[in-house]
Amino acid sequence: MKIAVYTSAALNYLPKARALAESLAAVEPEASLTLCLNDVPPDWFDAATEPFNRVWLPQDLGFDRGWIFQHNVMELCTAVKGRALMRLIAEEDEADLILYLDPDVVLYHPLTPLDGYLGDDSIGLVPHILAPEQSEIGVEMTEVSVAAHGVYNLGHLILRADARGRAFAAWWRDRLDAHCFDDRQRGLFTDQRWCDLAPAIFDGVRILKQPNLDVASWNLAGREIVQTRAGDPASFEVDGLPLITYHFSGTGPAGTHRRVREIFDPGNAAVAEIERLYEEAIARHRQAALEHHAPGHDFFDDGTDITPAARRLYRRHADLRDAFPDPYACPADAPSYRNWLRANRPGAIAGLCLAPHRLEQAYRDLFDADFYLDRYPKALAAIAAGTYRDALDHYERIGARQFHDPNPFFVSSYYFDRASGHDPWPLSAHAGRREGTLLWHYLTVGLPSGLEPVEFFDSRWYLANNRDVETAFRLGSVSTPLAHFLHDGNRENRAPGPEFAGESYLQATPPARAAAEAHGAFGALVRLGGIAGRVAV
Repeated sequence: MKIAVYTSAALNYLPKARALAESLAAVEPEASLTLCLNDVPPDWFDAATEPFNRVWLPQDLGFDRGWIFQHNVMELCTAVKGRALMRLIAEEDEADLILYLDPDVVLYHPLTPLDGYLGDDSIGLVPHILAPEQSEIGVEMTEVSVAAHGVYNLGHLILRADARGRAFAAWWRDRLDAHCFDDRQRGLFTDQRWCDLAPAIFDGVRILKQPNLDVASWNLAGREIVQTRAGDPASFEVDGLPLITYHFSGTGPAGTHRRVREIFDPGNAAVAEIERLYEEAIARHRQAALEHHAPGHDFFDDGTDITPAARRLYRRHADLRDAFPDPYACPADAPSYRNWLRANRPGAIAGLCLAPHRLEQAYRDLFDADFYLDRYPKALAAIAAGTYRDALDHYERIGARQFHDPNPFFVSSYYFDRASGHDPWPLSAHAGRREGTLLWHYLTVGLPSGLEPVEFFDSRWYLANNRDVETAFRLGSVSTPLAHFLHDGNRENRAPGPEFAGESYLQATPPARAAAEAHGAFGALVRLGGIAGRVAV
């Protein structure tokens, strides 16, 4: 068989795409691999030295900068897949099969069985899961997530370029060109939700339920994975079949894949070996150097960060797109979208953006384990029973999705309501780890966008009116304004924002005076239920 494969990534996923290329060359040396690189190539990137037959930028597929601007990096990497598929069909007209594989997929066995799996059909879709979940956490982390994100995992797509396959590809291209967004209020999750429709509206669709395809941390339950020959990566089997593809979603030195796997299949030595080999492979391909590489399309031409609000505003208003066809541009002598935002929508451009290396410390600074366990005794009991390691583990695995508050000045229900107007899905797909919590959302999306997790607090105002804190924040000894207020500012009776006058509040509210001695004026307001989303405690 002649096989053409393509993948799509930004530079932070380049080490994983290289590992995919390495594995494809090992099992299908005659297959071609095309990389859609959704980034601004730096000087060090040389497509000729990379292990790909082709490298296409969005511009090579006919997309202009106005279209690119409307998409965050995840949306962009998925939105180009339709046009790339159509171009690949045209350029690989003799291919028997065309495959899309996510960059964090590795192949362990030749792809020839796919021809039989597809049979007489033309379009192969792989479901996220193949069996019902048997545990509450499995339902929450997997089935609920699949319902939100799509039945089929579009990290795999298998196509014959016949009339039925071309019809599907043209339809998918058109939908992704116009509607590939993470907008779950409208029923969209990038490219995946569209393919929920494919079995109903196209003939020749085969749902591939083979257990040796697209094995991943979220679908390990019910699969028996073994290594039949120690030290041989080609000897992994799934339910007696040779492992063909493993999907390492979330894998890397940060270990998020491993944590999810340890929830669903903690004792599997074969999967642990698969993880070890993969982490070694991506390390060889410079994972540590590139995993935090900021996507080039996330900045205006002058280096200013582009916020999610700025993207959505541009996407939703045709008059802005007409007025600023190149929204990235920042000319000194002409109007620009960036300057329009500063004059008319300052909340969509001003914000505090934490560097990636500061996020972990900021996250831990804002999680108050003592408060959490005192406020949620059921969490304490579950930890005592051995169900969870500690308060943070409980919060990440289930507490955040139950709107548990990580500290006294983070009101999850209040933040969720505000964030939902800005981001349709502030509780992300990453259930079971920090990236799926409202606290992480605040640090990565809310804070840069001017959203706060408690009424009356204003991070930018707090820095502007406390120059010592501003200096400490700039130098890194204070992780966030809210963290300083939580640990020091409230005790020092600093105002959280311009709308809270502590002395006036205490004079008018006798019950608050006693509470203020231990908790500060604003802490007294919080404890007495004087803020949105929190009742008296």
